[in-house]
Amino acid sequence: MKSSDERQFRVARCAFRNQICSACGAEIEREFSKFCRVCGKLLLEEYQPLDTLRASYRLQGKSFQFEKSDERQAENLFEENKNSASATASAFVVYSLVPYLGILFCPGAFVMGGIGAFVAYRKPFLGGGKTSIYSIALSVVIFAVQILLWWLLYIIPELGRI
Repeated sequence: MKSSDERQFRVARCAFRNQICSACGAEIEREFSKFCRVCGKLLLEEYQPLDTLRASYRLQGKSFQFEKSDERQAENLFEENKNSASATASAFVVYSLVPYLGILFCPGAFVMGGIGAFVAYRKPFLGGGKTSIYSIALSVVIFAVQILLWWLLYIIPELGRI
């Protein structure tokens, strides 16, 4: 003969019979089932907001992994730069992007980039070597574009007279 505790347990479990899964809506057919046959959700749990989404992709009981855990460390794109000359050179490069007036800042970016590269060579713990080299290269390119803009400013009125 069964004990009263065992009977209560069976009666409590029978309450799940012919009910509906809170995640996918499937009918629960087995009396002692713990998980839904369709989506795999634990039947003792209540509805949770992501249940429908997880059930549609059959991801019930699995955790979401948003990023791959790669053994390599990501490269630090913004390394610490205590080299004030390279920081000044990068500021000159930004200021030189202003059309027409930016040509005044291109020589400053070139010179400060050179000084910053020299400081980074002499004192590598300060950093800023890459920033200085980029500032030198960008100052030359931006200077060429600024010269083109000034030449267009001169040539367009001349073309209008012809």
